[in-house]
Amino acid sequence: MTCVLCHRPDETENTGTLSSKENVVAHQNCLLFASGLCCENSPEFDDLFGFSVKDVLEEVKRGKKLMCCKCKKKGATAGCEVRRCKRSYHYPCAVENGAKTIEETEQGRFILYCPQHHSKTTGNGTSTNGSSPSASDQSPCQAGPSKKRTVGSPNHPEPSSKRCF
Repeated sequence: MTCVLCHRPDETENTGTLSSKENVVAHQNCLLFASGLCCENSPEFDDLFGFSVKDVLEEVKRGKKLMCCKCKKKGATAGCEVRRCKRSYHYPCAVENGAKTIEETEQGRFILYCPQHHSKTTGNGTSTNGSSPSASDQSPCQAGPSKKRTVGSPNHPEPSSKRCF
């Protein structure tokens, strides 16, 4: 079994465990840090950690247009949280390249900063000037396909009570 997002078969501390549903296989962290995915279901009731097969396949399609900044292969679905930054990676490549990941599990947010921008953030995901690098009045699930981060539904701006952890 190989992850549809990073194309790696191994389960590591960085990638998390592999899960499958309807012939779609993905690592937990590849799903959580994919920029175009929102989790709408409880992981207790779903085999892809709460992500729908349809949404995962749409993210794979989106990623085919993006080249990984580390391995230079297409399929990069994890992007830097800084809106102006165009760096995209396969999730394991981002970690190997020195990206910083922030897990705000209480809010259902999983954030990635490329190596260039992680030094400009503090431990709580804010920039050194105190504002979020991708701050917006919209929910991250409404902000556009490259920055969907919050566990919730596009129809519900606030994160739902069903979260992925």
